[in-house]
Amino acid sequence: MTHVTIIGAGAIGVSAAYHLTDRGVEVTLLDKGHAAGETTGKAGGLVFSQLHEPADVRAMEYSIDFFRDLSASDNHFTYHEVGFLRTGTETERPAFEQEVSMQRSEGADVRLLEPDEIGDVYPTLGLDAVSVGTYCPDDGYADPHTFTTTLLSEAKELGVDYRPGTKVTGIDRTSSPIVQTEAEPIETDVVVLAAGPWSRRVAKLADIEVPVKPYRAQALVTTPVDFDIGTIYDAHEGVYFRSEQSGGLLVGDGTEEVESDPDGYTQTADFEFLVETSDVVERRLPVEDVGIQNAWAGLCTATPDGRPLVGYPLYEPGGETGPDDVVVAAGLQGHGFMRSPAVGKAVADVVCEGESDFPEWNPKRFDEHPGDFEIEEMLKLDGKHPNLI
Repeated sequence: MTHVTIIGAGAIGVSAAYHLTDRGVEVTLLDKGHAAGETTGKAGGLVFSQLHEPADVRAMEYSIDFFRDLSASDNHFTYHEVGFLRTGTETERPAFEQEVSMQRSEGADVRLLEPDEIGDVYPTLGLDAVSVGTYCPDDGYADPHTFTTTLLSEAKELGVDYRPGTKVTGIDRTSSPIVQTEAEPIETDVVVLAAGPWSRRVAKLADIEVPVKPYRAQALVTTPVDFDIGTIYDAHEGVYFRSEQSGGLLVGDGTEEVESDPDGYTQTADFEFLVETSDVVERRLPVEDVGIQNAWAGLCTATPDGRPLVGYPLYEPGGETGPDDVVVAAGLQGHGFMRSPAVGKAVADVVCEGESDFPEWNPKRFDEHPGDFEIEEMLKLDGKHPNLI
């Protein structure tokens, strides 16, 4: 039986463990802390099909079905299928129109909305300057921590050997891989790197260069409000919000497009972010003074072209050789939780069949070394459609 050791027990690593074990692979899952203890636990939990590329829309079809099935079968986890609305001005209309056409061709139930139709969907939403929207009723949100721990429980029942509090100190690839830890060495057949913002550092332990950069994203939860609302992304302002189970509103996306140190980044939200997002909420929703209950910053991980890295890497991007016993699952650009079911399946496909249904995610796609690259947040529309400029 093939033995796979996965480094990282966030949503991606746990999903990979589940999908591999479900296919008869022996899996050891390591984390220096505990499941969903870092990036996953700080994620906003948005789940939506309204993405910029066909591969991502296809991935979300699988992921949403997976969330639904888990929600129906396990009373610990709930997928809140409340819909997802994007709003914009005439500036955003061409991109919206182009994306809706593509998303529908990939099977997503997305449609373009005019202001009166937006008012029908969300009557409490202020529409000042809003002239267009896109909406998918299948989208929604879920709690990333609960998803990960629930799926981990199922994976453990299937036989996953989960080892929290296990820090990896080296990866010896002189023969079959040996993952060195502070506890004991682990002999394995394949190593899966799913360490989120630490993936580049962990990959270096195997003499592999992974082109990813961690960056901060911020969110806050308001004090309770007297209304409920589904998930909304104001594409013109670059802010998303939705009702939270606590009765308040979850508000984000204070993305900082500069590289951060995963061991030394600021985990508190910036004052400027709090002021600017509160202003958007007060203009869009019936809230006069936003009370802030909690605010924080987490990390996302960027790649040179904005696409994930899922598969066998080269030792160096643009090089000619790469290992056949290391698989990378990193660089999810802030959309890791919601794509984690599809990424986990893709990892299992790569290990068991040699390739996945997402060649766009292949880490070997770079014809030459990308060198340094700019971090670009993927929720926004700017720069995603150069043909419309």
